[in-house]
This record gives sequence, structure tokens and C-alpha cells, in this order.
Amino acid sequence: MDGEGGFNLGRSSEILRDEVKFSKFVARLRKRFSVMFSDMLKTQLILKNIITPEDWEIMNEHIQYDFLYDNHFAELKNAELLNERLSMVATAEPYVGKYFSQDYVRRNILRQTDIEIIEQDNLIKKEIENGIIPDPNQPIDPATGMPMDSTSQMDLGQPVMEPDLKGDEQIVSPRQKAMEMPKGGEI
Repeated sequence: MDGEGGFNLGRSSEILRDEVKFSKFVARLRKRFSVMFSDMLKTQLILKNIITPEDWEIMNEHIQYDFLYDNHFAELKNAELLNERLSMVATAEPYVGKYFSQDYVRRNILRQTDIEIIEQDNLIKKEIENGIIPDPNQPIDPATGMPMDSTSQMDLGQPVMEPDLKGDEQIVSPRQKAMEMPKGGEI
């Protein structure tokens, strides 16, 4: 196979095999350079009499190197994973409350930790209070698709009554007619 052939990681994003190899190569280099940086730092600190070799053994456990990771491959992989998880959530949504709990969806499908769940709940609550997103518990006007004001009650007015076409019945107010119950067999 040639190095230019692509393969699919998931469904939609095609990633070149060379890019995967390069990503692994960079990870190996970073691991090697971390050891080299630690060794140089140890030598420098001991030769300058800043620390003793015993102090280094204690400090070495707490030193870590964070490299910038600006690989396009990682971005594509993360985007693909998020896309797949959101697709699974959309598929499972009709079954939430019947076969799955909301907690199960968040922990197992979206892979959110306890801290992320609390953080997201607080952010959602804050955005609802600030009016950035609509309250999902607020009723929505079917005509406009906008949230209805929860303080006002829907006033549908009086029911429309059909006019009396026979003329032989006495005139009854719509309110009295609405209060009368139909007798057996009447509709």
C-alpha cells in the first residue's frame, strides 16, 4: 500500500495514514524529550547548588511537561467522536424515560463525568436565567414557535354558538345554554 492512501476513522472524516503515523511519531518524540528535559533540569539545579540530589527525588515526581497539541488529526478525531455521540443521543432520545434514564445518557453515551454534569447543569441554568436559551419547561406557542408568557393565562373567550334557525325555541343566552346538560340520546 502506498502512504497516500486514506482510511476512515468513523464515517465522514477521511484521515491520511501518514498523518496517523506522524501523530504517533510526535508523541514518541515528546516522551523522549521529557526525559531529556528532566535530566538537564536536574543537572542544572544540582550544579548551581539550588537543590540536593535527595531534594530532586522528591521534586521529580511533581514535574510534568505540557506540550501544545495542535494536530489536525486530533481535532478531526474529537469532532468525529462528538458527532457520533450526539447522533447516538438523538437516536436514544425517544427511549429516555422508558428504557434509559437521563443520567445514563449523560454518563454512558455522552461520557460526561460528575464534575462536567454539575458544570453543564449550572451553565444551562445560568443561560436560562439570562434569557440566552429558552426554558424547556415553558409552554411554546404553536402558531409562532416562541415561548409563551407563563404569567398570562390563555383566554379562549366564549364558545361560539350556532344560531337558532327554527325560530320556535325561546331565546336562551349562550351562558345558560352552555350550562345545560344534554339529555339522553342528544348530542
